[in-house]
Amino acid sequence: MSRVSDRFREKEQELADALKARLREAVFENRYSLHPRRLAELGTENAGIFLNFLEAPDRTDALAYGQKLAREGIGEKTMLLVASDIQRFCRTELGSDIELLNPALDAVDAFSSRLLDGFMKAREAQILTDQEQLRRALSAALQSQGEELLIKNHAINTSINGIMLADLDGKVTWVNASFLQMWGCASADEVIGAAIGDFWVGEEARDMVRVLPRTGGWHGELSARRKDGTVFSVELSASLIRNEEGGAIGLMTSIVDITEGKRLQAQILQAQKMDAMGQLAGGIAHDFNNLLTAISGYLQLLLINAPRGTQIHQDLMQIKSAVDRGTGLTQQLRFFTRQATGMSQIVRLNEIALETYAILHRTFPPEIIIELSLAPSAWTIEADPNQMSQILVNLCVNARDAMMGKTDRSPGGTLRIATTNVELSGEQAGRYVNARPGRYVALRVSDTGTGMPPELLERMFIPFVTTKGERSGTGLGLAVVYGIVANHHGFIDVKSVVGEGTAFEIFLPRTERKDVEKPGRTAPSTLPRGRGRILVVDDEPQVRGVISRILTACGYTVILAENGQEALSRFSESGGIDLVLLDMIMPDMGGRECLARLRKADPNARVLIATGYTSDGSAQELLREGALAIIEKPLDLTALAEKIGGILGGAGAC
Repeated sequence: MSRVSDRFREKEQELADALKARLREAVFENRYSLHPRRLAELGTENAGIFLNFLEAPDRTDALAYGQKLAREGIGEKTMLLVASDIQRFCRTELGSDIELLNPALDAVDAFSSRLLDGFMKAREAQILTDQEQLRRALSAALQSQGEELLIKNHAINTSINGIMLADLDGKVTWVNASFLQMWGCASADEVIGAAIGDFWVGEEARDMVRVLPRTGGWHGELSARRKDGTVFSVELSASLIRNEEGGAIGLMTSIVDITEGKRLQAQILQAQKMDAMGQLAGGIAHDFNNLLTAISGYLQLLLINAPRGTQIHQDLMQIKSAVDRGTGLTQQLRFFTRQATGMSQIVRLNEIALETYAILHRTFPPEIIIELSLAPSAWTIEADPNQMSQILVNLCVNARDAMMGKTDRSPGGTLRIATTNVELSGEQAGRYVNARPGRYVALRVSDTGTGMPPELLERMFIPFVTTKGERSGTGLGLAVVYGIVANHHGFIDVKSVVGEGTAFEIFLPRTERKDVEKPGRTAPSTLPRGRGRILVVDDEPQVRGVISRILTACGYTVILAENGQEALSRFSESGGIDLVLLDMIMPDMGGRECLARLRKADPNARVLIATGYTSDGSAQELLREGALAIIEKPLDLTALAEKIGGILGGAGAC
């Protein structure tokens, strides 16, 4: 972990700034009102404690620091968001370096677990202290009607927690205003005299009333049912009210609505699960990319020499069609894992929606009614228009299948596509994972189809999960949507009710950039020949072989290296290397480190990067670090030869 901790120490201020910003945003979520200066100090402390933990976990007491944050008054929701921010910092800094990322994430999980464990222990102690103080106050209040009214008015009526009093038989005798608000009751008359168990789902509350005289107290989570029938989650603390002689005279329960906190925690767990799936799919996409590069490369060489119109040419074109489909599948996996980005430009979602509507109107069954509700002054976003179209088409196709596949009633329904401008405050953004305050354009796609049960909602963005038949889909549609939205720094909100339908709402950040038209480019009509010495660095022998074949045929002298260390040796030994074609992902020494060392050895070294990873701004970072250009795998040999000819200067056609 020393390499990780050293790397993070250099970015300690950035982490501290991110945690300061998070604590300031969540200022109203805390138990106590803290001064901004104190919040800033806690953000700096938190960053330092985390880095100390990375360097010496056994000597860093994260448990004690979690207890300290609880005593400071930091809220539970804020703690979850801080843990999520630390994990996001690790992913941003380590990127695709799996060798460092996995142990770093394990360390983050261990730190977050100890931090939250200490925090919750301290909070439980605070809750028990508050409970005891309130219990004693109520016990004394029952001795005097005047004191009882005073304490009820000041200690209970003003509490944000729901308070319920009951007799020893479990019949409700009094509730405060917060309780009525939680359960949706207009007055206490609707509640007084009812059994405690009537307000909960299941028998756990009745069991609690039965054991309370023996245990003296109870604390846990329950599912409650409102007056309108809706269910919500609460944290309940119950205790006996005793008189001065110690005899039990009643029950008191203190109730906190934790529905929003549980929803946020579930979103964080889902995001962590999606990140893990992304790492797995990313590895598959990388290996598959290398296989396709070799297959496609040798296939292109065969096609050059196969006469058009012959049977062998037709057979090779069939193979090319299959390779292209494999390339498309890999591209979808890369979108999901955020390893691929398209050409970013100013996009108007209304135009995308209108173009998609024109296609759907002609191709969807007549049983489906398509409605548009587009904000006339919808803001612009910075995105790849093709990927935005793919998002909309994927969602609409899923909606069509859900409406045409209904078995309980006739097929068909209404598909609604809407856009609107949304400005999220800090409080509103806190309801979503990965959301930040700011201005967004929201794209909403809703249907009246079959809907999704909760167990499917939890897995819907996982690659290859599908409810369609074996021949009806790949299970990548929603995974691709998730990857594209995340790659554009947006987020998704999904609501679904079985039998009623599903609504996807996608939030994409507004851009302030103005649209600028770029002049078109024309592709060269011939494959350029050239002269020069090219060092090809790739850990896959087949990829090295096919690149060597085409470059040699075009007149270049090719030198091969199978890893970064060998590339450095070849570069220094050979001398006069005109261009380095460098793979990005290799064992031992990756392409980025090799690029830095090549540029250190020769600041004028010309390096062309071949990779399937172009996400998170990594392509722009490589260009800033000295790479001339990026060419994506699987390689198109013609495009590769043209790119090299453009760099070194061509002298004819191969």
